[in-house]
Amino acid sequence: MNLGYPRHPLGLWNLAEREVIRHPIERGPGHWVGAPSIFQEGDILYLTYRFRRPRGQGRGYEARIARSRDGMTFDDIWSITQDQLESPSMERFALTRVGDTYLLYVSYVDGQTNRWRIDVMDAPQPDRFDPRRRHTVFTSEALGLEAVKDPVILPAFGGLMMYASVAERLPDARALSDTELHASQDVYTSGVIRSGTGLAFSADGYRFSWLGMALQPQDQGWDGYTARITTALPLYPGFLLFYDGGKNVQQNFEEVTGLAMTTDLLHVERLTPTHPVLVSPYNPGTLRYVDYAELHGNLYFYYEIAEEDGSHSLSLSTVPHLATRRI
Repeated sequence: MNLGYPRHPLGLWNLAEREVIRHPIERGPGHWVGAPSIFQEGDILYLTYRFRRPRGQGRGYEARIARSRDGMTFDDIWSITQDQLESPSMERFALTRVGDTYLLYVSYVDGQTNRWRIDVMDAPQPDRFDPRRRHTVFTSEALGLEAVKDPVILPAFGGLMMYASVAERLPDARALSDTELHASQDVYTSGVIRSGTGLAFSADGYRFSWLGMALQPQDQGWDGYTARITTALPLYPGFLLFYDGGKNVQQNFEEVTGLAMTTDLLHVERLTPTHPVLVSPYNPGTLRYVDYAELHGNLYFYYEIAEEDGSHSLSLSTVPHLATRRI
C-alpha cells in the first residue's frame, strides 16, 4: 500500500518478518497495545506496555510489566489500571534501577487538572510497585507547558537522562483558558499545540533538572506537529535516536518513525528530514514508540504498529548487532 512516503534507503528491518509480541484484547480501530519500553539487566528483559480502547471507551486503561529471557516470550509480572491512578488515560511507562531500588516512571492524565504528567514509583523488585506510593517528577504547570508525558530513561553522564514528550501552546491558543484547552483531557488532540521532546537530568532518579528542548517539530513536513524521541541507541561517536513524527493533529495517534543523531543528547540533528524511515504497510501507516535491547548478538527492536484491521499490535524485529557501545 502506498501511503505517500518514498522508500527510505536506510530501511532498517523487514516488517514482513516481524513477530507480534502482544495483540490488543479486542480488535479493530482504536484498540491498541503498545507504547513499549525496555529495561535490560544482563540477559533478562523487562518490557513495559499499555492497552488502549477507543476514545469514549476508556483510552489508555491498563499498563503492565513483563519479563523475558529470550526477548520473544514475555510473562506479565505486574499491572496497573487507570482507576488506580484516578486517571482518564495512561500512556508510556519506563523502568530502570538505581542501586538496589527499581524505579518506574508513569505518564498519565491527572484526573484533577486533565493534564498529562509524569510520576515515579519505587520498589525493591519490579513486581512490587504500589501506585499509592508515588512521587511527582514533572507537571506541565511547573514547567510552563501544557503537557509532559512518555518518559525515556537513559543512564548517562553519571546519572539519569530523561527525554519527555511535551506540548507547547501555539499563539492561536492564547485566548483559550486552561479549562477550555484541556477540556478533552488530552491537549495533544487540540490542534493548537506543538509537540516536541524535552531533556532533563537527575542524579538520584527522583529530582530532575529541566535542560531544555532537544527536538522540535519542523515548521512544515512529515513531522510538523509531533517530534517525540523514543530511544537512544549508542553508536560511536554519539547516539542514534528514533523518534515519532506526525504532520498534523489528525496524525496525533498515528505517528511514524524517523531517525536523528546527537553527541550529547541535547543537540539533535535529523537524519530523515523529508520523510520517515519506518511506516506500517497498513493504513494509516502507524509505527511508533521504538525501543531496543541487545541480546544474543542481535538488536531486538520493539514497537507499536498498525495492523490491517485498524488495531495496533506490539511487535518485534531483530537485526544483526550494530557497532554499538554502552552509554
